[in-house]
Amino acid sequence: MRALIVVLPLLAILPACNLAPYTKADVAAVDMNGATASLEALRATARQVLAEYDALLAPDADLRLGYKAFAATVDGFDGKVDAVKRAIDSVEKSTAVYLETYAATRETIRNQDLRAAMFVRKESIERQIADTKVELSGLLAATDSMAREIKDLRLFFGANLNAQAVGQASTVGETIRGCLANIEASVDRVTLELKDLSVSLASERKD
Repeated sequence: MRALIVVLPLLAILPACNLAPYTKADVAAVDMNGATASLEALRATARQVLAEYDALLAPDADLRLGYKAFAATVDGFDGKVDAVKRAIDSVEKSTAVYLETYAATRETIRNQDLRAAMFVRKESIERQIADTKVELSGLLAATDSMAREIKDLRLFFGANLNAQAVGQASTVGETIRGCLANIEASVDRVTLELKDLSVSLASERKD
């Protein structure tokens, strides 16, 4: 009976130990879906900031309610940016785990043609990761620009919540719209890079 108790846990562990390396690529592909979702959440929040800014500037706006909504969205903006950073970091880590396993597997293969094919694929994936990082840097630069503008507005409205101040703040509108346009374009580019990387990693056949 004692021997049976020892063997059963081992049998439960064995299937996990025998997982094929491609399953690690599938984990990375799933992480990319999470990253894409965080990018869309960031996009939505950036749009909401502009919408609430415009609403606050409307002639019949309730300034106190408008400011409260605008300030809450501004305060949540950094959190959306941080969520994107964490999601991309997770993608990089899970992809690195897969590539480490992939490289180790390649070293055990003797056929030179197969080894060459694996080397080419590894280099391609690494280039895609590098491209994703470049596009992410552009996105973060765009979010930094918007964050500076909307935080200044939050402070300005917090100290000057009156019709005159609202009129003065209207000059910042075009700058915010430009920041939003840059964020939208950057989100599209990062999303496309993640999609391509996901196709490269996932174990499914993509038609």
